[in-house]
Amino acid sequence: MVQTHDLKIVLDPTNRIGPADCAFISHAHRDHTGAFIDARKPKYSTRETIALFEAISNKKVRNAVPCAYDKPVRLHQTELRIINSGHVFGSGALLLKQDGVTFLYTGDFNFVDTLTQKAMQPHECDILVIETTFGRPNFLFPPRNEVYDTIVDWAAKTIMEGDLPFILVYPVGKAQEITKLFNLYTSIPVVTHPSITRTNTAINSMGEDLVFYDMAKEGEDLMRSKSCVCLFPASLGPRNLSTVYPNAKTATVTGWALTYGRRSADVSFVLSGHADYTQLMCFIDECSPKKVFTVHGYADSFAAKLRKKGIDAQPLC
Repeated sequence: MVQTHDLKIVLDPTNRIGPADCAFISHAHRDHTGAFIDARKPKYSTRETIALFEAISNKKVRNAVPCAYDKPVRLHQTELRIINSGHVFGSGALLLKQDGVTFLYTGDFNFVDTLTQKAMQPHECDILVIETTFGRPNFLFPPRNEVYDTIVDWAAKTIMEGDLPFILVYPVGKAQEITKLFNLYTSIPVVTHPSITRTNTAINSMGEDLVFYDMAKEGEDLMRSKSCVCLFPASLGPRNLSTVYPNAKTATVTGWALTYGRRSADVSFVLSGHADYTQLMCFIDECSPKKVFTVHGYADSFAAKLRKKGIDAQPLC
């Protein structure tokens, strides 16, 4: 909850808005969209996030205020502005300004360019609330282009060996990045699970040009011929897939591969929509905040690292 002189706004609540005047919803991942079901109070978000939630959930959002990137909205004496956070399609960070004080909430963010997103830009601020999902020094991601090459090589080799490559991804975010990867740099068709088909279709309706084939339609023949790469939701799990598709070779795509390896998948690739440890530190340096609050992941240990650097920081638990 953030309170100014005349406004209470809750950031990414898990369910209803509660005593706040309104809510900000940073992106369309399920663990951030709970407030969309609360019809009583305004929800500020990007128009893309609102549309994506409606397409995925098949629910109409009421009392939502669609915002464009970098277009200020005046709420009483407070200026609200959403900026691109680089995390997933339509994701946003929140800038609040009042009486010469600037507050920045990153939400989930990425500080490098991807095939589908531009990196979040730093903004000088007085108060910074930053996510620290990967806020430990051992989380140092490899260069993205190298990971892209490795993913494509693995899929091509799997097909040449007569097996069917399955890449397990989040339907919002990773699914679009991997679809774009194969569209841009290969001639390998992308076949999608219905949940990813819905997401990709919704994003294409807002101006993207992803090429993919639903597994229950034109993708069925491609899967039978084992001449494609299949994108399925990460929630299904490699073991479930191998039961249904004996020739399946599975891959996971996540930043957590640095710690848990491939688990039950055949291979795991280190690719994340979040900033790693070095990116977090660089982002804070470029924002030059007077006060930092850390949230999610390694909030306590990361705040301690910042204090050792002389930065006023504490976790929000």
